[in-house]
Amino acid sequence: MTKPRAVRPVRRVLVTAAILVAALMSASWTPAAAAPAPVTAVVDAECLGTFSRVFAPPVSTTPQTVTATATYTYSSCLVGPTATSTVANSATLSCVPVVPGIPPETEVVTWLDGTGDTTTVTWSNSTAVGQTVVLTGAVTAGRHLGDSATKVTSGTSYLGSVVGCLLGTPISSTTGLVDSFLLTG
Repeated sequence: MTKPRAVRPVRRVLVTAAILVAALMSASWTPAAAAPAPVTAVVDAECLGTFSRVFAPPVSTTPQTVTATATYTYSSCLVGPTATSTVANSATLSCVPVVPGIPPETEVVTWLDGTGDTTTVTWSNSTAVGQTVVLTGAVTAGRHLGDSATKVTSGTSYLGSVVGCLLGTPISSTTGLVDSFLLTG
């Protein structure tokens, strides 16, 4: 008795599948190379503090070019020594908005560890939300050259000053907190 023709193609498929499985099992398998570990940034300075800002001429209801001089005191540092700095910039200001965008500025930080070292931070970007300002930039000279820089401040006297300004008392100065000053390399 002869076998029906339909059995031959099924047998051929089964034999081919068995050969493929055997070939796959005998092939050497090597796992993919592990992804490199993420590079962890080194924190060179991490501080909290306060700031005060003086406006000349005082900010009024009329938009005008005003020079704002800020003095920062980095008095509580988790990493690195304490420090101070003074920054001045000019912008067109009026009573509203409460916190204007800060134009790019350069801050020279003086470290209070007896070395006389300074760090120059060029702040290139700022974002203001309510009374909170987030600045980002880079260390362009001095200690920690090449580090990334981030600073978060919150004004503690802005809202009261704005109400007075809208009622006719110009804003001559404000104060606030440095919620974070961070240099990472």
